[in-house]
Amino acid sequence: MRSARTRVPAAMVAGLVLAGCAGCGGSARPEKAAGASEPAGGGRSGGSLAGLTVPAGYDAGRGWDQELGWVEEGAETAPVAVAPGSGTVAYVVADQAETYVQVRRATTGKVLWTSAAWTPPGSLDDSAGYDPALTAPASVIAVSAGGREYFVAWAHGLAGRDELHDGKEIVQAEVYAADASGNAVAPLRSIDVPVEADRGTAQGEAVVRDGGAGRALVGWADGHVGHAVAIDVTSGRVSTYDAAGTVVGMSARGPVANSYNGGFGVFNGWFSTDVTPEGTAAEPSAGFGAALLNGTVQTVADGKVVASWTPSGGGNADGSEDGSEETVRTVHDVATGKVLLRAECRDRTLTQIFDTDDTVLGDSVLTSVSPNGRYLSYGWMLFDLQKGSVACLAKGVGGEEGRKDMLIDSVRDDGTAYGTVAGSDPRVAVEIPASTGTPKALPTGTETPAYTPVGAGVFLTWIEGGGIRVSGRVER
Repeated sequence: MRSARTRVPAAMVAGLVLAGCAGCGGSARPEKAAGASEPAGGGRSGGSLAGLTVPAGYDAGRGWDQELGWVEEGAETAPVAVAPGSGTVAYVVADQAETYVQVRRATTGKVLWTSAAWTPPGSLDDSAGYDPALTAPASVIAVSAGGREYFVAWAHGLAGRDELHDGKEIVQAEVYAADASGNAVAPLRSIDVPVEADRGTAQGEAVVRDGGAGRALVGWADGHVGHAVAIDVTSGRVSTYDAAGTVVGMSARGPVANSYNGGFGVFNGWFSTDVTPEGTAAEPSAGFGAALLNGTVQTVADGKVVASWTPSGGGNADGSEDGSEETVRTVHDVATGKVLLRAECRDRTLTQIFDTDDTVLGDSVLTSVSPNGRYLSYGWMLFDLQKGSVACLAKGVGGEEGRKDMLIDSVRDDGTAYGTVAGSDPRVAVEIPASTGTPKALPTGTETPAYTPVGAGVFLTWIEGGGIRVSGRVER
């Protein structure tokens, strides 16, 4: 959902609805009061829950709903984040002229705190070739540092623009403690990151995500050159890494990056040539006579690095002609580079049609970690870090001729992962137990959780007429 707008329409956001959840609290609109009194009886307030069809591991009749009517249809990144340690859900609310962050308990929906009103930078426009349809969102992410969790609200836009001034393109980040309480909570710190581009940048390419190691990672493209800025959420210190290759995440020693000459590693730390797995080529050809070091970081999450490698002899050793390639996958410890897991799993089919359904997340390649840290998923791969096993959900894997690509959205502490068949229309939801790695199709119309904090699933669905619905449903 990268296309949600920085300029928020002055639309009233519909309110919280709770039902069948003892101890749930809420009102008919987003509450500005934290610690609201609990409703009596079954916890119903303001109406019935949205009629979601959910996997058997969740109770469709117990939970809460929050509608965010300002999010435009077709957006690709929801302004929602979950702090897994505390089991809290944060989202950005646009209530008439105000924008603010609100945080709820995932299991009950109780409002824990609401931020003071926040004025994001003004929205970008079509000047300098910018496309207003691609304006980056006002959004929120969760970051953990030193055993404490934080929510970082952010927006990409123009600061100081008026009739006499062009304004300055920035990413503004507001850092809050996830365990805050009360009304009108002020941010611990506010940081403005200049978005500079000598070669011009496509509007909307500046995004903020959890970089790991207590950093919010700001990234944008300047032509073919990537820029990365890391914000230390505990101190507000900003570090710029323009010459560090393509920064994918952070470690305590510095950025985890893909080198422009191939390979990857932690600057001033370890490098991929020191941890090359068995059965991979040292310098696979780039296809134009250029020799590049092997190895590419795909994602960094929870102190782990997921990487892909070209195997010795090339990537199509099995003779496949469907556009996919056999690839060696590894999981590394971010601090040392030590290989924790190795598996072979082909890439998803390059000719697969994506984004044909009407779900909020679409066919995004996502990274998910179970709250207990045992299970890690990336796209079509599910890793059991304790058992040392890997489930590969790429097309045709496991000897199943004709089996389709699948993409994982989330994974629970018990190893149950949820995802979809890529490109399916109507959407086909799947459930994958890590113990077997065998996917099972769920009934037509089943929604899968975008997040799986302990005790609840958090679902994101489109609302007919506009906006998204954030729904918590209690585990059975």
